[in-house]
Amino acid sequence: MNIVPETAPFSREQRAWLNGFFAASLFDRWGQAPEGVPAAAPRPGPLWIGYGSQSGGATTLAKKLAKVAETKGYGVTVRELNQISSEELVAQSRLVVVTSTWGEGEAPDNAAEFWSRISDPSFPRLESLRYSVLGLGDRNYADFCGAARGIDERLSALGAQCVLGRVECDGADRTPVASWMESLWMALAGDAHSLSASVSGAKAPEQVTSIPSQPPVSEIAEGRWSRRNPYPARLRVARRLNGAGSAKDTRHIEIDLADSGLTYEAGDALGVQPINDPTLVAEVLEALAMPAEAPFGSTGSETLHAALMHRWVLTQPSPALLKRLAERAPDSIVSQVSAPSRRADLDAWVRGRDVADVLRLAPGARLEIGELGELLRPLQPRLYSIASSPKAHPGEVHLTVATVRYEAHGRLRHGVTSCWLADRVVPGETPVPVFVQVSRHFRPPADPARPMIMVGPGTGIAPFRAFLEERRAIAATGRNWLFFGDQRRASDFLYADELEPLHREGFLTRLDLAFSRDQEAKVYVQDRMREQGSELWRWLEDGAHFYICGDAQRMARDVEAALREVICKAGGRTEDQASEYIERLQAEGRYGKDVY
Repeated sequence: MNIVPETAPFSREQRAWLNGFFAASLFDRWGQAPEGVPAAAPRPGPLWIGYGSQSGGATTLAKKLAKVAETKGYGVTVRELNQISSEELVAQSRLVVVTSTWGEGEAPDNAAEFWSRISDPSFPRLESLRYSVLGLGDRNYADFCGAARGIDERLSALGAQCVLGRVECDGADRTPVASWMESLWMALAGDAHSLSASVSGAKAPEQVTSIPSQPPVSEIAEGRWSRRNPYPARLRVARRLNGAGSAKDTRHIEIDLADSGLTYEAGDALGVQPINDPTLVAEVLEALAMPAEAPFGSTGSETLHAALMHRWVLTQPSPALLKRLAERAPDSIVSQVSAPSRRADLDAWVRGRDVADVLRLAPGARLEIGELGELLRPLQPRLYSIASSPKAHPGEVHLTVATVRYEAHGRLRHGVTSCWLADRVVPGETPVPVFVQVSRHFRPPADPARPMIMVGPGTGIAPFRAFLEERRAIAATGRNWLFFGDQRRASDFLYADELEPLHREGFLTRLDLAFSRDQEAKVYVQDRMREQGSELWRWLEDGAHFYICGDAQRMARDVEAALREVICKAGGRTEDQASEYIERLQAEGRYGKDVY
């Protein structure tokens, strides 16, 4: 019989778990199951979920995974990977890893120390561990899901059993993650070898299943509007921030949210779903030798032109497209550079080329309309750090957008979203589909009396403009220090008309500037950090939060290297102690990164 009635406000899985729990409790009390009560099935046992997250996406998914695991009877422990000690890992029987990747295939900050430990040749064997890895990433980056791949391979090398082959998520569709979760429970409960081949959607442990997901997977604004159903906002302002003579075109963007119901906080990001450049669409149509009005899709209700405008990435050819063109035009340059022995050549050759380019360079490789969906990447929304506080600008959201324009292979290239916003969106008229992506791990200090240090050159200034507006609106008493840099002070000092008055009046306690081309020797924000090392160290010791925003591959690395140097020199620490100090900042929530 069922102890919990069918009418109880629980799901079927929750009722099943509760019935088993209560039956087990009764068995423990009386030494046997009471009459009419079936013997309880054994609980699945402990499950550890470790996550590595740079912007909060993997954190959100790991916690949702934990909630589902609890309804299935697992005793769940959720930890940042760095917080799982070597002794705890050796003692575990089940581990699920959910991790993003940042920079050049590196583990996120809260997983880097974990990776360092398990990479040590002396790390103990893990034969008793059964595990699965979910990687979150973006195929536009060279080492897609590199952190997840590295952790998976290392756990396997240490003798752990992979019960469900690594899954690498890319794209905008979160739905398939649910299928992975369903497969996961079967894999964790059953025999690793038999389930690896039988579970729907999974492959053998040494293989990888790539499924689309939300990159990075993270929470979005509650309510009606979301990534799948963005709000059709209207652009109010697209003002150029750079002065005359600048080599850059950075725009201050203001978007009206007044009637949307969308809410955000300083530190969040805004997703913008762009539309492709009609000129490039026309070139692709010409290269395909297909009519713009040709029907597309199973119902034929959409034209090919509309699909090319809204559905697919045209600025970067996908590996699937290159492979198909190489097969159908074996004498073409595309086929030559696609040879397995020339992989490095292909990566360099394709850089700066778009879909129209490669189609033209593979003459005779005829494609069918129905193939395009599998050969072209889906057009993803672009995520921008929000540059405003809702307390200072209710009903609107601001962005700081670098307009991308460059010449490659004899043609002028345009950034998809940046040039759409700057050149083709008509203020007050053109719908701009947007949604809010929450970033719970990148916020101004919760304590308004805490100092904060912000390092944000170029468009990295965006969230720190929001932080300063937020702290000013709530009359925060904590000191504020900004390191900002760009090429030339006369033309590239973004938001100078706002930052300099804040500095003069003392609200922006310190403003350290680095303009690389105003003198013969280039000077960057990390150089200013070293120059002010003693003071920076005093701020950190006073409890300051430290933030970085901007380029992940170079700037963020250089800034962190400068921070380590400051800790060593001004703080009198060894290199190992400096690493421990930074880890402590991260553990205390005092080190935030918004890097791209």
